[in-house]
Amino acid sequence: MITIFDSTDKYPLQKIGKMAGVCWNSPVDDAEKNIKRAKECILSGHGRVLEYVDIELCIEKYSARAIREYYTHIAGGPTRLQESTRYVNCENFDYYLPVTVKKSEESEKIYNQTMEFIREQYGKLMDAGVSKEDAANILPLGMMTKIVDKRNLRNMISLMNQRLCTRAYVEIRNMANEIKTALCEYSEEWKWISDNLFVPKCDVSGFCIEKKCCGRRPQKQN
Repeated sequence: MITIFDSTDKYPLQKIGKMAGVCWNSPVDDAEKNIKRAKECILSGHGRVLEYVDIELCIEKYSARAIREYYTHIAGGPTRLQESTRYVNCENFDYYLPVTVKKSEESEKIYNQTMEFIREQYGKLMDAGVSKEDAANILPLGMMTKIVDKRNLRNMISLMNQRLCTRAYVEIRNMANEIKTALCEYSEEWKWISDNLFVPKCDVSGFCIEKKCCGRRPQKQN
């Protein structure tokens, strides 16, 4: 589940165009001209202007494993806060159920039993007087968590290019698509950005650079 905070820039193209206009000593009081200037900058590859647009959001109902992958996108000064296992009682944690696990009753049974065992043992540690922060060491990567995240548009585009690729792990790919949808609905300017810039990296280059190509684009020949 993705929540876009109202502190996120509502009119990112106007902001980009305004900042670029200042650099060019151009009038910046016309919204449509600012939007036009912003699109020209973006499509010309002038990425620095993207760093003036901030995105603040809450990500919930994704596993700690997926969030850990999300954290790898650290360029451009993003910051985040994660739900604390030091203070939050996690005895009844929710968890991610992968598609391949659900393919058979036997594998799903084993997976669910394992998670239930961890829940029970966590509770027993708590009953034995172990602190939450120490008992948290047995919690699984598949446990659902939540974060509040802040990053600029340039970094978000880079994240989307990488994580919308079919080679990305399915859970974080779903997360990227959900963020894209949420921002698309935030304003018309975000819809343009989402439709044109939040795309797999093969759409940017015109070819696939992955060793295991999905076939969506021609594979780059060395």
